[in-house]
Amino acid sequence: MNRVAGADESYLLAEQLFGWSAPIQYAWVFGTEPDPTELARFSDQLAAGSLSRKVVRAVVPFARHRWVRSPHPPVLRIDPDPIADAEIGAWADRTLRAADLDPIGGRGWQLIGVRTTSGKFALSLLISHMVADGHGLYNALAAANAGSSASILPTEAEVLARPRWRADAKDALAQLGAAASAARVIATELWRTRDNRTPAAARPPRVRDLATDGPDTTLAIVDVDRARWTEQARAFDGTGNSLFTALLGGIVQRSGAPVGPEGLRVCIAVSKREAGDERANASGGVWIRVLDPIAPDAGLQQIRTLSKEAFTRYAAAGQDKLTDNLQPLVRLLPDRVIATMMRAIAGPDTTVSNLGAAPDSVIEIAGRRAESFAIRAIMQGRSAAERRRQGPAVAAWAVEYDDKLTITFFGIHPDHFGDEDKLRAHIAAELEAWGLGGTSW
Repeated sequence: MNRVAGADESYLLAEQLFGWSAPIQYAWVFGTEPDPTELARFSDQLAAGSLSRKVVRAVVPFARHRWVRSPHPPVLRIDPDPIADAEIGAWADRTLRAADLDPIGGRGWQLIGVRTTSGKFALSLLISHMVADGHGLYNALAAANAGSSASILPTEAEVLARPRWRADAKDALAQLGAAASAARVIATELWRTRDNRTPAAARPPRVRDLATDGPDTTLAIVDVDRARWTEQARAFDGTGNSLFTALLGGIVQRSGAPVGPEGLRVCIAVSKREAGDERANASGGVWIRVLDPIAPDAGLQQIRTLSKEAFTRYAAAGQDKLTDNLQPLVRLLPDRVIATMMRAIAGPDTTVSNLGAAPDSVIEIAGRRAESFAIRAIMQGRSAAERRRQGPAVAAWAVEYDDKLTITFFGIHPDHFGDEDKLRAHIAAELEAWGLGGTSW
């Protein structure tokens, strides 16, 4: 399916309506520099695969736009000046913040490397979230390493050479039908849960929410001992996932960010990608609300139970009945209405994305195995006022490999996560509370 749909379309709308963009970063640190020829081959393979795509606009109202192959794949760039090993984390931060991607026009990714003065090598893959999600990138990296990258998308010339009115009209009619079905599902779900919903006034706006200035977002990367993480999760009657959620919940508590009467709202990312799935984005999310304070003394059972129930409901329905059915309706609305709706949607207090154990095809690049590896994403272009008004306050990603678990943090709320030193202090303190230590990049 080569239509821009689901999360792809959400990121497209955010970029078009607000100028927001969401670059993902995959960052590797190698003990020695990979062979330049192999690294160039790896870059060429990425360019030949599913990551190189652009958007061709639909010619019929309500039809979805199309993905086509991008004719201008990016090339590998190596920064000329070496950096100290201690500067790798700061270099990765700068590289991510400076991401200059245009997924609509076909420049959806960049590959950038830098040598260190000790002989190490850091590599950063930047990619627009419109073009791929975490597990989609896993597939692209596996194909690139195997030398089997190929795109199933048509070229722009192939699409433009055929009359598009009929296909777009057919898609538009299908979207109208999908919108009608979605409206029925949403109405039914709202009626079913009418007695369980929290009143809109539960979180009244505060005076300082009206402030327009504030600090930038903050970033942190921390390596944790993988075996110790698993051991502590079991010790507190939980899993790695529930410990990850608890860690972020504890950090939100330490920050002083307000939590409403319905409890801490956590969005947990869920992959819906199946074998052979070539969609740019194939992920969703479940929400849990943790009423009780999060602390090691309370253990992980509450979070574990809430998460299991949410995952079970999601698996049975194949979707979140409210969130996942909004997309077909939104597509039919005027831009001004869409913009108002997107700004009005209440975000969670925190989001957590656990990518699990990274396969060897992700850790080994151009014949070298990375000694450290991190995954994260940011949202560019949001003002301090927008980040105050709409959650999450902080987001995090986790990935396991060899003897490490690497967690990345993105501090978003300007008043509670606008100080990088405080964010790092909260992370260290919360890890210590759960009997864990961490090494910052």
